[in-house]
Amino acid sequence: MPKRDPEHMNAQRERILRATIECIARKGVEGMSMADIRQQAGLSTGAIYVHFANKNDIVAEALRYGIVDALDFPEDWPSFRALIANLDDQFGFDIETIVRTRLHLRAEATRPGNLHDIFKPILEEALTIVSGHLQAMADRGEIRLRMSARQTAQGMSAFVDGSLWLALAIDRPLEDLKSELALGLDQFVEMPSH
Repeated sequence: MPKRDPEHMNAQRERILRATIECIARKGVEGMSMADIRQQAGLSTGAIYVHFANKNDIVAEALRYGIVDALDFPEDWPSFRALIANLDDQFGFDIETIVRTRLHLRAEATRPGNLHDIFKPILEEALTIVSGHLQAMADRGEIRLRMSARQTAQGMSAFVDGSLWLALAIDRPLEDLKSELALGLDQFVEMPSH
C-alpha cells in the first residue's frame, strides 16, 4: 500500500475530527457511533482506524479541538467581553453545532474517566488564562473585580455555558443571546469612573 503524504494524512484527520464534532452535536457522545463518524466523514472504517484507535480517542481529540490560546485574548475589556460572548460561526461550523458539541463534551467530561482526565487540565488552563487576563486588566485599572480573578473566570464560564444550555433547552435562537451575554458579563466587573 503506498504511503500517504503528511498533508493528505492531516487533511484526513481533520475531516474525521470535524465529522465527529458534527455527530456529537446531533447525537451526543453516547448516542454517536463509529459508523456515524465514518458516514459523516465519507471515509472507510479502515481510514478512521489509521488515525484513531477507537471512538474514545476521537472524542478525546475533539475535546481538544479549537482550544483558545493565551495569545488570542485581547487586552481591553470591551474586546475581551466580545470574545467571550462571541456567537458567530467558528472553525467553519455554525454556532449551534459549536454550542451543542461544547455542552455535550463538557457534560460527558463531568463523569470520572478518560474524558474527565483529559478535560480537567484543559479547563484548568483555560481558567488560568482567562483569570490572568482579568487580573491584568484590573492591575491596569481598566476594570475592578468583584471577586478574585479566578472566581470571576469561573463565574463567567458558568454564566455563558448556562445561558447557552438554557437557550437550546427552550428552543430560543442563540442569536438572541448576543447582547444579553455581553450585558451579563459586565455584571462580573465594575468599570472605574475616570
